[in-house]
Amino acid sequence: MSDTAGTSLRIVVAGASGFIGIPLLRRLAQVHQVIALTRSHAADSLLPLQREPGIFWVKCDLLSLKQTEEALYGADAAFFLVHSMMPAARLTQGSYKDLDLLIADNFSRASERSGVGRIVYLGGIRPDAAVISEHLKSRLEVESVLRSRNSNMVALRAGLVLGADGSSSRILIRLVKRLPVLICPSWTTKISSPVALEDTVLALQSALNKESILAGSYDLAGPEQLSYRALMQRTAEELNLKRLFIPVPAFSPSISRLWVSVVTGSSRELVAPLVQSLLHDMVPGKTAPLFPHTIEKTSLVAALGRAELPRVSLQIHPARHQKQTDTVRKDTVVSIQRMRLPQNWSARDVAHAYSKWLAGLFKNILKLNSSQDGSHLAFHFMGMKKPLLILEFIPARSDDRRALFFVTGGLLRSRDSHPLSRLEFRTFPDEGIALACVLDFTPALPWFLYRITQAQAHLFIMTLFARYLRKIANKNTSLKN
Repeated sequence: MSDTAGTSLRIVVAGASGFIGIPLLRRLAQVHQVIALTRSHAADSLLPLQREPGIFWVKCDLLSLKQTEEALYGADAAFFLVHSMMPAARLTQGSYKDLDLLIADNFSRASERSGVGRIVYLGGIRPDAAVISEHLKSRLEVESVLRSRNSNMVALRAGLVLGADGSSSRILIRLVKRLPVLICPSWTTKISSPVALEDTVLALQSALNKESILAGSYDLAGPEQLSYRALMQRTAEELNLKRLFIPVPAFSPSISRLWVSVVTGSSRELVAPLVQSLLHDMVPGKTAPLFPHTIEKTSLVAALGRAELPRVSLQIHPARHQKQTDTVRKDTVVSIQRMRLPQNWSARDVAHAYSKWLAGLFKNILKLNSSQDGSHLAFHFMGMKKPLLILEFIPARSDDRRALFFVTGGLLRSRDSHPLSRLEFRTFPDEGIALACVLDFTPALPWFLYRITQAQAHLFIMTLFARYLRKIANKNTSLKN
């Protein structure tokens, strides 16, 4: 693979519409053909749907392995800039870390199948601490999954990225602008090395070059290391504002999240990762040799100044034959639950255990009719001819780490359901994790009734099944020891 000064490449960018994705698209498009993935603008093929040359928008739901494979077909390299993406469904059951894990697995699988030469991932710095936040654990988990099928992956790890309309920058500036007196909890004393958006984009672009950048993980660092409190003070100076900073060590992280959210107008879901990340010193270790010696890193003052600017979005023009509407399908459900994986179990083992366990749990109520090879499953209430759900196993799209069933019928499935309504079991042996995933499912029950009955029952059943798997895993561990 050549660098950006050489042969033009076909590059896919997931997370293209984010504050890092947009300037990266513009920089890459100067030399390469860039495929920008989006859910909100329809595109049936690689059509130039905007004014800027070299950038092609492609509709892709990353929760769909099939769509991800189609989007990555023929790509030379791919960027994964997705974090905590919520699916386009009316009801979502599952944490951001489980959604991110499934999306990363889809991206990794699709990259391997398409022969993508290099994946570049932007994650978070791994602090030197025995216990780290759930948010940073998730970032590292995604990094591990992306690397599992691509040995040429480069992971760039950043702490705070300061740039126009970035979430961290926006929260920082709003805090300083809106409060003449700033309460400083203990987490504001933690040290970080903020990096400018421009330098981050340059590093991402440079990571394409296999000759100069070896596969591995590198921390991105700015020119200074300072605490978040000092960063707020520097921001106040940059804005020519006099502010009083009062240290309050007893302020808990949960209260901090609420306080920052209320003051800045940002959602708690957005604020939580920032506060969690600042519970540790985010000091870079192995830094990336991505900057030419003739170019200095953007100064903190310059980065703060540019962070005040509004983001300049791309002018996206959907194709004339496409409707300019949201692509969220009415009344769809996404439900993902994380479970402990018993040692040496495949995804098919988990799926088989689930069907047998479920029938046993409701043995006086529920009946399971199964084909001899287990490829056709039908769940019935006792005494009823019509099944509640019909599941068809898809061997061609399954493997040791994925068991795919299409939900093809049953009283609980809407006749107008998504054609790819499915139940999937994914396994991650290195992490000891299994995911049970219901995707693109449309219930037959009226929505308000489904929310308080079937949806809650599904969560309860999956919780019990997770306990069942945990008991098996613990038993296997005890026998081994």
